[in-house]
Amino acid sequence: MKRFIFISILFSAIAVNLFSASFSPQKGGNCYTLDIPDYMTRTFQLNDAASLQYQNINKEAYCIVIEDSKEHLSTLGIKFVDTKDFLDNFLSSYMVDVADRKVSKNVNFKSNGNSHSQAELSWSNDDGSYYMLITSVETKYYFYKILCWTIAENKELLKDDFIKISKSLKD
Repeated sequence: MKRFIFISILFSAIAVNLFSASFSPQKGGNCYTLDIPDYMTRTFQLNDAASLQYQNINKEAYCIVIEDSKEHLSTLGIKFVDTKDFLDNFLSSYMVDVADRKVSKNVNFKSNGNSHSQAELSWSNDDGSYYMLITSVETKYYFYKILCWTIAENKELLKDDFIKISKSLKD
């Protein structure tokens, strides 16, 4: 029995090491960093407005950051009350025409001294079913949207990494 317990503990320790990703800070835009898993590589093909873009095609893991300067938003006559307001505004028009669109309730939290609002989005189209974690972050001078997505089948495998990414923004 002791041998079985030892083998189980050993296997669990090995599995944690094999399946846990290491993260490293990557510079985005002119003023922030975001911790990105080492299995993702920089790309420039996901979104023209994104100031940071990473992907892993084999894992179907994607992440982009879109930053909005509060000063620029102000010149357009736009003022957001908080991260929830910013996220709600984005979600009100984002992917509203796709099939099976489901949006979770917002979760609000603080990380690295910044306010965050986060929601999960799932949808389907002709290519398949997808999962996205969308996080808005407010800093002194910016609002950020962090979008991390994958195919629906990989949601449970990647969700913890997406959460870690979304909590790591520093500017």
